[in-house]
Amino acid sequence: MADQENNEQLEIIHEFINETRDMINDLEPTIIGMEEMVGQDLDADDKETLNGVFRLFHSVKGGAGFLNFGHLVQCTHTAENLLDQLRNGELTLSSEHVDLLCQSCDFSKEALDYIEEHGDDSGITESADNLMTRFKEATSCPAEQTPEIPPRPDELIIDLETPARQLISAEDRQKFVHESSAIIKRIETNLNNSKNNKKTAAAAAEAILADISLFHENCHFLTFDELDKLTGIIMLVLENSKSHKTTLQRALNFIWELIEVFQESLDNILQHGMDNVYGLEMYLELFNNLLPPDAQVEIHCPPPTRLGEILIQEGIVKNEDIEQALSAQERPIGEILVDQGLASREQVNKAVKIQKKLRPMTGKSAVCSKIPKRQEIRVDLEKLDNLINLIGEIVIAENMVIHSPDLHNLELDNFNKAAGHLSKIVRELQEMAMVIRMLPISGLFRRMMRLVRDLSRKSGKKVELQLVGEDTEVDKTVIEKITDPLVHLIRNSLDHGIGTPEERAAAGKPESGVLRLEARHEEGEVQITITDDGRGMDKKRLIAKAVNKGLLEGDGSQLSDAEALQLIFKPGFSTAEQITDISGRGVGMDVVRKNLEEIKGRVDVISELGSGTTITLHIPLTLAIIDGMLIRVGDSRYIIPILSIRESFKPDSSAITITPDGRELVRVRNSLLPILRLHKIHNIEPDSRRFEDGILIILESREGNICLFVDELLGQQQTVIKSLSQYIGRQGEVSGVSGCTILSDGEVCLILDVQALVE
Repeated sequence: MADQENNEQLEIIHEFINETRDMINDLEPTIIGMEEMVGQDLDADDKETLNGVFRLFHSVKGGAGFLNFGHLVQCTHTAENLLDQLRNGELTLSSEHVDLLCQSCDFSKEALDYIEEHGDDSGITESADNLMTRFKEATSCPAEQTPEIPPRPDELIIDLETPARQLISAEDRQKFVHESSAIIKRIETNLNNSKNNKKTAAAAAEAILADISLFHENCHFLTFDELDKLTGIIMLVLENSKSHKTTLQRALNFIWELIEVFQESLDNILQHGMDNVYGLEMYLELFNNLLPPDAQVEIHCPPPTRLGEILIQEGIVKNEDIEQALSAQERPIGEILVDQGLASREQVNKAVKIQKKLRPMTGKSAVCSKIPKRQEIRVDLEKLDNLINLIGEIVIAENMVIHSPDLHNLELDNFNKAAGHLSKIVRELQEMAMVIRMLPISGLFRRMMRLVRDLSRKSGKKVELQLVGEDTEVDKTVIEKITDPLVHLIRNSLDHGIGTPEERAAAGKPESGVLRLEARHEEGEVQITITDDGRGMDKKRLIAKAVNKGLLEGDGSQLSDAEALQLIFKPGFSTAEQITDISGRGVGMDVVRKNLEEIKGRVDVISELGSGTTITLHIPLTLAIIDGMLIRVGDSRYIIPILSIRESFKPDSSAITITPDGRELVRVRNSLLPILRLHKIHNIEPDSRRFEDGILIILESREGNICLFVDELLGQQQTVIKSLSQYIGRQGEVSGVSGCTILSDGEVCLILDVQALVE
């Protein structure tokens, strides 16, 4: 039992860590965008940006505060103070303030990493103190405004080796109720302000939204579902009604009615550990009706337990009568309805009796079929990997069944129909599994905004970052593999490519350089392009550096432009005149190529001296299952990826040409293509060595096209990529082979690496 409680506690912490990381990833690009507001008079949009950043820090603080991660609370609270002074006009936004907010994000990431490893944030005191000092130096926030963090009770310290405390203890409930009561008092104060002064209603509503957001986060973390749903829809309404004064005022009037309801629910939590909200469905509907039709949510709850709801259900009054009564309520709603002649005293007394029968504490009962937030479930990546592997085995089993030798030459119409249906289902299952692992590349791209800002400030260069194709989806594993390459490429673009403002002005270019990141799907792969309008690469200088460092034999005069540009990917190659903290050590670009080769990708470079450089990463859409063409050479069979095949044909002897040095070429329309004999590469005896007796397959690659000579095409099939056995050799060590697969008869078949064959 203790182990289960410990696991549940750790699960809460992991959920907090994951959700907070997502919030920080959303937060950082917005903070970077605040750079454009520096030194400017803030307009309504600017203030809304500040409010959005404030709310995100507020949400992080709420979760950290409940879990007693004191240093994280201090950091986010200090950031809140700064943002509060900025939006109130007490401070003018400066680049230093943007730096501080970025450093808050860095500290939060550090804190989350530490919490993930140790279960608390006690070991980052020095980092927290340093950040607090920088904040106090840059703002007018006195030290006493920083919240005092209470010492962590022993039972709240999470020991990964010993049993944890009860999941929601009486102390936890008491702390939650105490903090929530303070929030509700602040909401009540702001409601009074909005009622007494219509001009400040918008500001009061903004403050109420921030407090409701914090209340909602606390309810969510403690799984108080009914309060979670109610505060969630209130947040949605307040967000939607900012530009509509009438709707906003109605929403604030409804919140007045909820002050007592909130307090009742807190009393229930304190006494019984349950957050029953009597009349939940009615309140949800009241707020739901304030939303635009396209933003409304579907609501379904069990029978009502509040007096007004019962009167509506009994058909005595209408929903709008209750709304009108609520908006002016200073006495029990039953008395107001009787005074207004909408219900008789006997009818109200009858409803009260029904209410008493329905009010026993029965736990959490209200259910919303759709709540005002995105429905998600976090799944361990290892489970998804296992799912992909299982689907791969299904594909292999399907091939074994459909292509079984026992069925050869049999007329099986019903079987063929069923097999076709099975193939369709398996393909859809495969595609769905792949989609589950796909993530938009926007998260990775937006992380680069911070990198570009920091590097440009450090180097004294002006850079405009353009992001294109952020919605392009890529496999999660691929994103992890290309993060480091993308960082290296951007660092190189800023250090070697884009010049200083003075240098660019002398070259007749704008002072601010342009760095463009673009992602797109093309020809069955994802292409990520990094383009700058900087100096470009001097191919002669590249060759001279490579020769000087001993990375190139000869004088390099035989190299084409494309081959010269590929020199930058050699280990130890660098054109930097001196080592800096940005580049110059000769590492990085070789890491780019290595990481891409691990995911069967490649990198192309195009550069023109004085105009700029474009580097394109070519990445396969999936790493697990491909469409392949099964071929045969002698007794051996191979798979060629379909996307690499341009065409196949039986050659005529008159189209074959042999050069004086023994190279074999075939004329295909107006081109001469080199012929590669697969049987020679793998030392296999073919059916025939005459081209006229076999098949030539034209293979495409970035280096050009070649013709592969094989004995027979056996047909197209889905291919599950398996790693090579250590007995055969690791991937990349076997000539022209990228992996293997299992055929329908159980035989292992090698998958050809077209790029390696061409090279």
